[in-house]
Amino acid sequence: MLDSSRYSILYCHIMSRLFTGLLSLPFLTAALADESPLASALTIYASFDKGVDADHAKGDPKLYTWVNRGKNVSKEGLHTGNKSGIAKGRGKFGDAMAFRSGDAPWIYYAADGNLSYQKVNWSGASSFWLQCDPVDGLAKGYSDPVQFTPRAWNDASFFVDFNKEGKPRDFRLGCFADKKVWNPGGGEVPETERPLLTSKNPGFAPGKWVHVLFTWENFNSGKKDAAAKLYLNGTLNGTLDGWNQQFTWKPTETARLLLGLNYIGLMDDFACFNRSLTAEEVKQIYLMKDGLGALLGGDS
Repeated sequence: MLDSSRYSILYCHIMSRLFTGLLSLPFLTAALADESPLASALTIYASFDKGVDADHAKGDPKLYTWVNRGKNVSKEGLHTGNKSGIAKGRGKFGDAMAFRSGDAPWIYYAADGNLSYQKVNWSGASSFWLQCDPVDGLAKGYSDPVQFTPRAWNDASFFVDFNKEGKPRDFRLGCFADKKVWNPGGGEVPETERPLLTSKNPGFAPGKWVHVLFTWENFNSGKKDAAAKLYLNGTLNGTLDGWNQQFTWKPTETARLLLGLNYIGLMDDFACFNRSLTAEEVKQIYLMKDGLGALLGGDS
């Protein structure tokens, strides 16, 4: 008489080995990675390992240089001389973007499609690694490693910056709604009354990489229920809430994902997502040994 239990165990063992073998195939690994929640939410990713253009983009992957801001003239590619460029082997993972001078022309990716703007109940996230000297290494004035806006730093804009004073300078997250919304009077508003979040012990130091990730949710809800969160090295550092975060990005305007404004230092693994990320997902990104390129199945 056949022992059905033995054959059941043998069948399970064979199928388990077969499934494990299939998982080792590169094409299947890539497919599974593409279906992961983080991968599906990724809208733009630049590793800087293959040049300045994005490895992955829902919109235009090309990097642009704003060669004449006064006349609003941009040029495809990197046109900053030796003031910024790829730093071979100096990244957190492979190569990095190096910003060497505070007066370098501004560079950016187009926001259209790459930031997934929504007129109602907008959520999202951005992630990147930074290395700089916050005491003696930054240019004079405010220093913005990233700034996302169609207009100005204080008008429908996200940014992280280093304050213009201090040793070390404060590292902050700014989420400035339409200027007429957060500053209806139009006058000068003290920094303590602006939609700014000052981080606690951000940990920047020469030769040290810091992972920066900020999320936002319930923006463009018409209520004061919006929240933005700043994570540093995988840990929640602070929450900016209690504001009506109305961001009006018009189709007739050019919204930009600006990088390295008056910033001197390195940047690596720049990315944006089309939704807010959970604390667990933030930690997952921080702990990735090879960076966010792993979400692309090794094709980054």
